[in-house]
Parts: sequence; structure tokens; C-alpha cells
Amino acid sequence: MDLASLLTTLGRLEDLPRLVAALGHEARWEEAPDAPWLRPPLSGECKPRAALVGRRGDFPWYGIAADEARRTTHAFARRLATWGQVGGVLGIAPRARRLAAAIAFGDCPLLELSLEAPDRLSLACLERLGGITTEGPLAYASRAAEVLGGQAVGRRFFHQFRVTLERLTDAMPAACGADDRRSLALLQLTRVLFLYLVQSKGWLDGRGDFLARSVDACLMRKRGIQRDLLRPLFFGTLNRPAAERGRVPREFGQIPFLNGGLFEPHPLERRWPADLPNPIWRDAFDLLFERFHFTADETGRAGAIAPDMLGRVFEGLMESATRRRNGTFYTPATLVQGLVQGGLTALISEQLGCSESRAERHLSERSAAARRTLRCVTLLDPAVGSGAFLLGALELLTTLHADQRSSTSMRRRILRHNLFGVDLDPTAVRLTELRLWLAVIADDPATHAARVRPLPNLDCLIRQGDSLLDPIGAWTGARPPPREVSLALARLRQELVTAVGPDKRALARELRRVETRAFGECLDAAEAQLGARIKSCLDQAREHNLFGDRHGLEARNRADILRLRTELRELRQIRRRFRRDSALPWFHYQSHFADVFAHGGFDLVVGNPPWVRAEQLAPAYRARLAGRYRWWRSGVRRGFANRPDLSLAFLERGWELLRPGGACALLLPAKLATASYATHARHALAGQATLRAVADLTGRPEAAFDATVYPLALVATKSPPPAGHRVRSTIAVCEPGSMAQRDLGGGAPWVLARDPLLHALRELAPHEPRLGDRLACHLGVKTGANDLFLNPPGDIEPAVLRWAVRGRDVRPFRAERSVQLLWPYDGKGRLLATLPPRAADHLAPHTERLRTRADYVGGVPWTLFRTGPASAPYRVIWGDLARRLTAVPLVGGEAASSIPLNTCYLAALPDSETALRLSAWLNTTWMRAAARMVATPAAGGFARFNAQVVAGLPLPDWVLRDDELGQLAENGAAGCDVQDDLDDLTAARLNLSPSGKTALTDVVGVLAHDRR
Repeated sequence: MDLASLLTTLGRLEDLPRLVAALGHEARWEEAPDAPWLRPPLSGECKPRAALVGRRGDFPWYGIAADEARRTTHAFARRLATWGQVGGVLGIAPRARRLAAAIAFGDCPLLELSLEAPDRLSLACLERLGGITTEGPLAYASRAAEVLGGQAVGRRFFHQFRVTLERLTDAMPAACGADDRRSLALLQLTRVLFLYLVQSKGWLDGRGDFLARSVDACLMRKRGIQRDLLRPLFFGTLNRPAAERGRVPREFGQIPFLNGGLFEPHPLERRWPADLPNPIWRDAFDLLFERFHFTADETGRAGAIAPDMLGRVFEGLMESATRRRNGTFYTPATLVQGLVQGGLTALISEQLGCSESRAERHLSERSAAARRTLRCVTLLDPAVGSGAFLLGALELLTTLHADQRSSTSMRRRILRHNLFGVDLDPTAVRLTELRLWLAVIADDPATHAARVRPLPNLDCLIRQGDSLLDPIGAWTGARPPPREVSLALARLRQELVTAVGPDKRALARELRRVETRAFGECLDAAEAQLGARIKSCLDQAREHNLFGDRHGLEARNRADILRLRTELRELRQIRRRFRRDSALPWFHYQSHFADVFAHGGFDLVVGNPPWVRAEQLAPAYRARLAGRYRWWRSGVRRGFANRPDLSLAFLERGWELLRPGGACALLLPAKLATASYATHARHALAGQATLRAVADLTGRPEAAFDATVYPLALVATKSPPPAGHRVRSTIAVCEPGSMAQRDLGGGAPWVLARDPLLHALRELAPHEPRLGDRLACHLGVKTGANDLFLNPPGDIEPAVLRWAVRGRDVRPFRAERSVQLLWPYDGKGRLLATLPPRAADHLAPHTERLRTRADYVGGVPWTLFRTGPASAPYRVIWGDLARRLTAVPLVGGEAASSIPLNTCYLAALPDSETALRLSAWLNTTWMRAAARMVATPAAGGFARFNAQVVAGLPLPDWVLRDDELGQLAENGAAGCDVQDDLDDLTAARLNLSPSGKTALTDVVGVLAHDRR
């Protein structure tokens, strides 16, 4: 169990020895003596429970249980230090679910984190406590104090980096757009940051203060920092071999030739040449770079900025408002590692024909079979972001092959042969390259600038482009490129990765030429395929039937031919542009990575693609996606639901890019398991893929995102499932598959539950009809102007007032009455042609606004929407957003005239008795458990019980005829607690076995805990 997972299991003082053991220290348990340092921090407080919970040699770890972990832990650590004792204090606050760690040394630095969702900086600091190798209690205490102090350093660095970035952005030329200004500023800062890491290795003229001295000298001579220092250093020194440098660059001394593209002039710099003023750069060096210590050591020195911390900073920078709108979020490191390892394990299992548990042992034991299988693996992240998944893959593959050569050489080899990435955002591409370069130099053993090997050129591996849409769409996969093109492209790319100087430029030109040729071949294949499809449609129309008459063009064939001819015309326009420019102006997978597709595609597709709801995309872009992707197109329907997420298109694209037998490991929204728009995707995957893992990670500690998201991990291989195959509900291969893949077929919602719950639910109603087969589920009334219709002025005529029911008002069997609705309808639900005077006066000033409501299509302006079912005489309603499914019968008295709003769903029934029985059925524990399993999760432990969820619930024939159910519903509406009686009655009616009832009851409790 990793540290993040372990933290979630801690709940009391007695659990702290397990944490000490997880840090690699000796776990102990001894009740603490009545020592003076154990006095309460404040007078009047009770003495907290304390114990010795572990040791590291002579260094003790004490545990404290308190209501406030931070204050109590720090107070006891300071008191311990005052009494001359060295040790560590772990404080746990069970109710607040917080943990604090402090060291009784120096200023007694303290670390505090959440047990449920620790932030990544705090978790990294806690993990480093277990990696300290110094001997003796004082040495360990000193080092541990530095480690805990590093959390604050990381936060200060991130804050100051962001402030400095904004200052540089504001100083960029006003003529270029906001995005270009930010990209230019980020480019300058990342170059300097990289140099500070290089400086920490002694590679800048052998001096640890090279940059500070150079800036000071530049200012003393009244020169420009960017013009006279940074530009010659970047472009004339770091980007040129020593023998080719001019006089000024040689004056810098022994500076390595780094190559790689980071220190080449960027197209934005050529387009917007500008020198930032000295005060801006002076503040950047004084307030950011010189205020912190840097180290290229991945493990880091306490209080220093290490490459892994820089990675987290860059990921934070990617989380700007724009990136959030684009659906891109930081992926926790533990989740990255788990997904990449899951994908590699699935690939090994597929290639070696062994079980996944055996494949995982191959990977963990670094067996020869695993190394052979993964030596030439091609791994793609189609939405690379800040490079987290490629970096995770680089580390795992390096560890696998580490005994064959040095880790630095192995990383270079893996970058040259195995890793590929694409992103639409050029900033993301640059940050990915930077993180991979940092990984290369982290443990480079060179001690002198002349011995530093140039960085690899990654721009032919990490490409800027659109993974989803290219100019010739799905037709590009008609046939692989010619063998000589593929071989030439593979050779040129591998040579270009390590090339320098004139050779690099010549190879880049030759690579572009071969990619252009590959694109031409793809155009030929696409045009031939379209022509063949058109000819086939025409030939079918010319065929004769049994009576000797030609079939002719049917409406469907006519539409197909029209569409195909349109695509052929567009394709020929692309060809004309291509011939005119003699260059490839787009990113195109089958051309830029033609050698990969010569082998059928990528071996492994990993990543966390953008999650964006369809309504946030431009209409033209949605239309292009619908024309390109079948899974996306099948999810686009009319109405208020069924709007596909952009990640669905990435899922289909990733599946296309895989070779047969390849694997994908993707992080997707959990709603893809249940949403109706993903029906075709679920059907296709369940029938064509071997689903290795489908894991709902909502609320899991390893999925502690820096945003409210509900993730689903999907690991699958592109091969038909074997008979009897079972699917895991966890990423890790830690238990047998819990679901039979055959039960996930047909496109129905995937119930991602443990075996006991699945068996109990199947026992509940194995052959029963569904509620949606008998009843239609509707959304409640929409006003389009709540401020006008809800709680109107008190003098409005009572004849047009009704009680409104919102989702938050729904309780079992009853609804709170707190909001009134202006209801311009008569007793039979007919819209009033004229309003009473005071109601008319209230709405009259807003007539134009009422006519511009999105759902308004004509008629009197005070019309409401979806009023028919919502005003039926007998209804059962339930809240859309709730912790559990809760139903209310609207029958009799004021309830009968209440109107559910569009935060509720409802079903109309023929009479009050039937409505009462249905409400009782939906309020059973069994139905609540079944509904929760397929509901889309929401924030705070809530879920969405929409029409699709409830329509899919079983509805046995006896339910709507059972008088005892109706009587229990009446008792519930009267305020009685009927839950136990209701569950006992339904269990008897369903004839559940004792084991089935027990299993379902137990798992419902576990489910409620998991979803909190």
C-alpha cells in the first residue's frame, strides 16, 4: 500500500505505528510516561493521549491524539525541544481527519496534511522522512527538520514564480496577443530555471554563482541583461559547440553545449523580437532565482528546488483558467504511475499470453521477458499536457532496463525509441520537453562542461498539433505507408534526436521531406478509398432485381453518395494546396509517425485527455467531431441530456491509434460508465476489447485532484476477450476480476461494483422488467426566469400560486414547502390566456425578457416549459442531485397541487394508490443501492439520479399492485419511520436468500462510506 492510501486508513492514535513502519522505521507502542512535556498546551485543556509509536535507532517518534493536530503537535514538539530531547511528534485529529508531523529540533518545523486527500507537496515531504540515510539521532533530526521545512519553500517558490511570470508577461510587446505574451515570458523563465539546475551541477564554468556574477557584471557595465547576457548565452554559447563559438561567447568560460532546442530562437521570438528592460530582469533574479537554492538531484536537498518540484510547479502553471476551461487538470503522481504500470502490465500479459498477475511479476522483477517485450514499445500520450505520463513512463522503463547501462544513457535511449506525445497547446509541448530534459540531466555523472553530452532533440517526438481532427480524417488509415518510407522516417528521426549543428539542420529538412512524401501516400490511399466507396454505391444501384429492373438509388444510398462526393471534393482541395505549398502544413499521425503505423499503430496509448462538455465547444467544432467520430456522433441527440464529453472523442481516437493487440490506459470521466451518450462506446469496447480494469476512482486517495472531478481508469487491450474473462474494478492487479465482461455488453451502464453487491442485485430481479419499460420519466418544470416566478410578491392572486418542489426539498415520502410558484395555468393544466391583474402587473415590465428565454417558441409570454407531466394529478418525484435516491408521492391535499421544478424528475401514474406503491419501492434500500451504482457522482458525496438512472431500475409486476407497500408509503408520509419495515417487506416479496439480503445490506453500508 502506498503512503497516500495508508493515510486514509489512519483514524486513531493506535494506528500511528503503521505510519512509522511505512516510513521504514521501527514501529513501537508504549504508553507515554507522565513527563512534564506532556502537559496540555493551554491551561484548562485536558491532557491528550500520547504514546511512543516508533523509533529510528535512538530517534523516537511520539504520537499525540488531539482535536487540533497542528497546534497541539507543534506545542509538544517545542516543549520536547525545551527539555533537551530530540524526537519527532506525530499528531492525529480523528474527527478533522488531519495529521501533523513536527521535529523537536531548531525551530521545530511542522508539516500538516489531510488524511483523506493530502496535497502533493506535503505528501512528498512526508515520504522524504523515510528516505533520510544519515546516522545518529541528531543528524537525523537536523535532516528531518530541513525536509519538513521544504514544504514551505516549495510553496513560496511556486508563488514567486507565478508573480514573476505575470510581471514578465505584462512587459512583453503589447502588439502580440495575451497567449503569445505569456508563452514568451514562460519561455524566458524556463530557460533561466533550467540554467540554475545546470549551474547546481557545476557545469557553468565550474562556478555555483555563475549567473548571479554575470548579472551583476552586466549591470555594473550598464549593459542590457537580455541583449548582452542572456541572448549571447542562450544562442551563441549553449546552442553551439565550443569550437564554433565567437569571441563574446568564449568569454563566458567553460559552458556546455546543451543543444536540444531549448536554446534555439523560438518562432515567437523571431516574430516578436523584444528585449525586456533591466529592472524586470533584475527583480526576476533578485526575487526568484537568487532567493532559492536549486539542485539537479531528483531526491533533492531539503529546502532546495529539485526537478521533481519544478515538475509540480509547471503542472500548476498549466492549471490556468484557460486550461481549466479546456478540461485539463493536474494528474496526481501516484495515479500516473498506477495507470502507466497498468498499461504496461496489460501489454506484457497480451504479448506473453500470461495472466496479469504473472505479467505484473515480470515487470516488478525486471525479467528478461519483460525487457524483451518492452524494449521497442511505442507509447503515445495524445494530450500530453505537462508531460506527467511520459515522465512516468520514462522512469518505469528506465527502472526496468537499469541494470543494462547507466540510467542517464538508458533515459536517452528510451526517449529516442519509445516515447511520443502530441498536444494542441504549444506551451504544453515546451513544458513536456523541459521536464524530459530535466530527467535526462538529473543523474548525469559529468563533472565538467566539456564532458556533458548534448540534450536530445525532442521536437520530432513531442509534436504540437490536433490529435482529434486532421484534414483527411478517418480515410488516412486505408493502408500503411510504403516500407521504404517508413524505414527512412524511423532512421531519420532516431538520427535527428542526437544530431547537432549542420547535421541537425540537414536531417530536419530530410525528415520533413519524407513526412511530406508519407502524407502524399496517405492522400492517394484516401482518394482511392473514397472513389471505391462511391463506385460501390453506384454499382449497387445499377444491379437488377428478380424482375429485371434496376434497384436505383435509394434515399440512403443517395445521401451516402452525396456525403462521399463532398469528402472527395474536400480531399482534392487539400491535395491542390499540398502540391502548391510542397509542404505538410498540419500535424498528421500517419505522416509524422509513419514508421509506427507501418507496424499497425502504437503499442500503448496512455494519458488524461481533456474533459470538456459538448456545450462548451464551438458549434462548428462539435459538428466536425460528429462527422469524424462515430462514438461521439451517436451521443449527440436532441433534448436536455445526452451531450457527449470531449474525452469520448479522445477515447475513440486513442483506440484507432492502437495496433491490434496494443493496450490503452486512460483516465476518463466516471460518467462515461453510465451516461447514455457513451452507449456505443461501451458496446464497442465490451465486444471488441479485453477490458482489464474499469475502476471508478471517485473519492479514492490516489485520485486526489486539485479540482472537483470524478475519474474513471480504463485499461484495455485491443483484442477480443477470452471466454469467461473478468474485469477488475481496481487499477492495480491486487485481486481477481470482480465483473464478468459479458455482463458489461450491450451498451448498458457499467455497474462497477464488488461481487457481493452484483450477486445481490442480480438475485433481486434477474428477469424483471425495467421501470422505463412501463413508465416515462420526465424532468420537472422549467421557468427560465426563476426570479420572476419563484416567491413572487405577496399580493399575487392565490388562484395562480402553487407550492414549488425543488430537489433540495425532497424527503422520503414528503416534500418541504418553502417556495411558492407563480403558476399561470388552470386546474386542468391549461395555460391561461389572460392573467389576474396583480400577476399581470408583476410580469408586464419583463415581457421582452420572457420572450427571449431559450425555450420560448411563441404564444403568451408567461408560458412555462415541460408542464404537462409535472402537473399530472398523480406523480412520484425524486431529486436530481442527492446523496441517495429519495422519492415522494404527490397525491392528495396540497401535495397534489405542488409543482416539481427542473431540479426534480418525475413519473406520472394513473392513480394515487399506484403512486404510493411506486414511491415505497424507490425508497427501499435495495433500489437506492442499485441506483447509486449507476448514478453519476457529484461533489460532496452526492450523485445525479436522472431519468436514465431511475428508468433502468427493476420494477417487478407485483410492486404496483401491493397494498402493503402503499400502506407503508402512507405511514411514511405521516412522519413514521418505515425503513426497516419497508426493507423487510420487499425482502420477503423478492424471496431473497439470507446471504443475498445480508450481502446487499452490508455492501450498501460500505457503498455509503465510499461515497462520502
